[in-house]
Amino acid sequence: LWTLFPLARSLRPPLFRASQPAGKQEKTTTTASNLLTSRPRHRSGERAPPADPPPAPRRRHDKHPAQQPAAIAAGGGEDLQDLKQMEDTFDNLSADSSKFYHNVQTSLRGATAITAVVGLASVPGLVSELPKAYQNPLLLAMIGFWFVLTFGKTVGFVVRNAWQAIAGTMYAVLNSLIMNWVFPGGAKNEAQNGYREEVAWIDLAFAVFVILFLNVSDRCRTFALFYISMFMMHYMNPASTARFSRNFHIDIEGTGITYLVVCSIGTSLAIVAACVPWPRTDLQEVDRDVNSIRVALTTMLRQVVTTYNGEPQQATIRSKLVKGFRIINETLAAVNAKLERVWWEGFDLGSRGHVRYLISSYVKLLKELTDVARGLQMAAAQDMTVDNGVMQEMVPQISPFTERVIEFVNECWTHLADGDISEAEKAAMQAKSEDIARGLFELGVQYTTKRMEAGIPVLDIALLEEDYFMYNLGQMVQALERFTCTIRVPDKGQMARWAMDALLDCVDPDLDRNHWNFVLRGFISFMAAFIWAVMLGTYNFIFAATVALVMSKFMGSAIERNLGRMQGVVLGLVLPAIVLHQLPTCSGGLGTFLFLCIVFVFEAGALYVYRSASSRFSYIAMLTAAFAAQAFFQPCDVFNDESATSHTAYAKVTSTMTGIIIVLFVDTALSNERPTEAVRIHFESALNRIRAGLQCALDSKQQHRAQGLVQKDIKQATLYHNEACHEPRYWRAPYPEEMVEDILVLMDQLR
Repeated sequence: LWTLFPLARSLRPPLFRASQPAGKQEKTTTTASNLLTSRPRHRSGERAPPADPPPAPRRRHDKHPAQQPAAIAAGGGEDLQDLKQMEDTFDNLSADSSKFYHNVQTSLRGATAITAVVGLASVPGLVSELPKAYQNPLLLAMIGFWFVLTFGKTVGFVVRNAWQAIAGTMYAVLNSLIMNWVFPGGAKNEAQNGYREEVAWIDLAFAVFVILFLNVSDRCRTFALFYISMFMMHYMNPASTARFSRNFHIDIEGTGITYLVVCSIGTSLAIVAACVPWPRTDLQEVDRDVNSIRVALTTMLRQVVTTYNGEPQQATIRSKLVKGFRIINETLAAVNAKLERVWWEGFDLGSRGHVRYLISSYVKLLKELTDVARGLQMAAAQDMTVDNGVMQEMVPQISPFTERVIEFVNECWTHLADGDISEAEKAAMQAKSEDIARGLFELGVQYTTKRMEAGIPVLDIALLEEDYFMYNLGQMVQALERFTCTIRVPDKGQMARWAMDALLDCVDPDLDRNHWNFVLRGFISFMAAFIWAVMLGTYNFIFAATVALVMSKFMGSAIERNLGRMQGVVLGLVLPAIVLHQLPTCSGGLGTFLFLCIVFVFEAGALYVYRSASSRFSYIAMLTAAFAAQAFFQPCDVFNDESATSHTAYAKVTSTMTGIIIVLFVDTALSNERPTEAVRIHFESALNRIRAGLQCALDSKQQHRAQGLVQKDIKQATLYHNEACHEPRYWRAPYPEEMVEDILVLMDQLR
């Protein structure tokens, strides 16, 4: 079993220190680095008996000083060349220049679309041709608002956002239709329809609870609760002039239908902006990223084998390898998210479904090979001081074996890139994997024979890294065999299930206690804001709508989002007023041209910050662009009226602040679990799963399942760690951010 445990050496130091005589235990400091690199000074764990100091051991691959290559003796040469090659390989995975280009392109597309629609709305007489219900400037302003909340850089991202937005809006419209079927017209027609207020409150509470319990996506929940607050406020207001569809008769000028149409126009405009002048698809990005990962992984695999079997692994190259594995894992996670959005670009029609499935299978193979290569690198990085091993003698066999694996990975990508896999191609891949497996068997026989001839015992802890290296080669072959056995073209039934999963992707009911706490906090916050507006007699839906926009599952990000919400609202309302107030007029050819130029420049800048900045400032920029787009749809002469502009800004800011205060109070009073506590819980769960995985190390199926569960715990711990960094500490000690990040790295190595 020692030959199968990747980190058996990590478990040895505490065990052997416990067996030392009292008062003579070695003083050590347990950190993420020395836990992986420490070695016992003696096989028994006790201090070695006094003796003449032995000469410094030579590394197994070290030659006599006179035989050292000049490049290595000078500290440069081939190592620096390999380092430069690795850095060039990672450029495709973390190219800031391409991200800058795409962010600029996305912001220009969005700004152009908003400017075009604002320009159409500014044409004299055009808006007056619309039905009367659609001439309201506040209604038209929602086109720009929902456009910004839906728009993104790829077609799949935008189409999925549009579906979630329309689904949330339809949920609110359906609830409005039901209530207008029970009591047509609502409170304003109480004398004719027998309206009862308690029934409306029960319906409101039920609709809000259902949308929170279903754990829908943030965008779907935001749209649903936003419009529920608006429709129900009009419905329960006796002085409302809103017009509703009655008895399930669709009134095109009814309040619910008009906002559904406006939401559809805003989201459709976002889709058009993502496709014009040319579409940028997630499938294109997946193809580029997978190809870059393949090249980077094969380069790193060659580098690991080279540094293990010929030359010392320089600290710089080792750090670059670790960084490279981190970049590859992050890119693989992004690729999986993009693959889910690829469905929305073509709905898996034709060969697109086959392409998506085959690439998904190939990405799983790359993930397994990345883990194996990481294990090989760990063995290569630590096995540097033992001079009685046999791995150096196997250099001529290991390097060609690795090249065959790399050739297999490249050939698989060639077969799958066209979106089809024929029986002949599948048979060729299976034959290739079987040939690689036979090659590994021969390597294993040679490895065991050489160790027996050298008189090395089967279980030699000092040579653990050699066993671990061979073990990872075996895991590599198993990954190739699993891939060739499971690869196939999906059938129609499976593609139908994928379609259903994609359409219901925004619905994910959860019975976890943290989710119930979120449902409780969200329900109380929304209802308290709604009740407060009714008690004041203003029936202002902005209170509850603000709660819908800033609702968050985590206390840490909630406070930051609320502060960002306040900044975004103020900037989106005040900055356009300041700029447009300087224009003498917005009418006429020159005035309209200057007005549209201001709209374009402002929206392009805000959208660029939204797409390129950190999550904190990205949220502020998104709200700034959304509220500014909403303001730009107002008649521009309104901005010259200081009293009207200041009154509107003051009303929106105070309403927004009221909703934020309600959310802060409820979250502080009812918060169930802080993110820092959740990080600790997932750490414990991951360690327990790692222990279970070690206990079933001989069962490859159970071990593979344990690795997946540990990966899930690490992912959740990372999520909560990101939230904990934004959590207010108050009287508590500072959050140990760096230590937790080191533990996350160690957890991934243990996995």
